[in-house]
Amino acid sequence: MKKRIFFYIVSALILFLLQSSLLSHFRIADVVPNLLVIFTASIAIIEGSLDGCLAGFICGLLLDVTYGPVTGMYALGFLIIGYAAGKTNRIFYREDITYPILIIGASDIAYGIYMYLFGFLIRGRLDFLFYLGRIILPETVYTVILAVFLYRLILLIAVRLDKEKN
Repeated sequence: MKKRIFFYIVSALILFLLQSSLLSHFRIADVVPNLLVIFTASIAIIEGSLDGCLAGFICGLLLDVTYGPVTGMYALGFLIIGYAAGKTNRIFYREDITYPILIIGASDIAYGIYMYLFGFLIRGRLDFLFYLGRIILPETVYTVILAVFLYRLILLIAVRLDKEKN
């Protein structure tokens, strides 16, 4: 379990640094892919809700410490994503990549809606369709494209950790 938690912390930190530094130079349609959503949903799909919540909380806490206007806003959002994606763990086949990609895409859309509700709607910005068309959907497409590659890597490491545990 210690190796798994260490893996979650180190992976979340590396993906956070990549997302906030390197990928910010590769913006498409003025959005950056959300590597932390890919990581949280992937862990949740592979390992289940508990690990998904843990990975999501770690990812959200990193964002809260760095960008969060209110401590816990990102952590709660990622925790919810980890829990919900982890509930679909029972109908998952490791060989099939279509299902995880769909869950990662749905998780990114849910994260975008969560951020709209708690980041923009509260401040009186009511144009949801603009936010959906300019931020949520382009980010989801970009995230899903990167998820095809990143999910396989996360799955490979998770399987290796499971083998070491057994």
